[in-house]
Amino acid sequence: MRTLTKRASVALATGALALAGVLGTAGSAAAAPAAAEPTARAATADPVLPPVYGYRNVWKDVNHRLYADGDSRKLGTLYANTSYAVSCWKYGESVTAEGTTNNVWILVRNGGGVWGYSSAIYFSGNKYANLPASARC
Repeated sequence: MRTLTKRASVALATGALALAGVLGTAGSAAAAPAAAEPTARAATADPVLPPVYGYRNVWKDVNHRLYADGDSRKLGTLYANTSYAVSCWKYGESVTAEGTTNNVWILVRNGGGVWGYSSAIYFSGNKYANLPASARC
């Protein structure tokens, strides 16, 4: 039991150092694990990507943004009559366009593979782009 506890403590400490290195919060350069150590791989692991719920068309060109508001950084444009992978919906800033006001934003992957948000107004379907209530981000 003592050996198991010691191993768990070492694993937790190693993981914390790897995380600190990723976040840039390590106490010193010497505290971060060396690139050749096995824990260095954990620091460069692939990010967790959102699941794809389905594909939805946009009926008009729309901005693709980092967050669910019109002031956040623009990631690009989603183009009319094109189908994009969607993951979920969330409430964000209200948008008024095309005679409609809606505060629902869709988490969508653009043509370059980058995930971001676009107003649901520009997606075919209902005010949630036909995503079910359970697909809330």
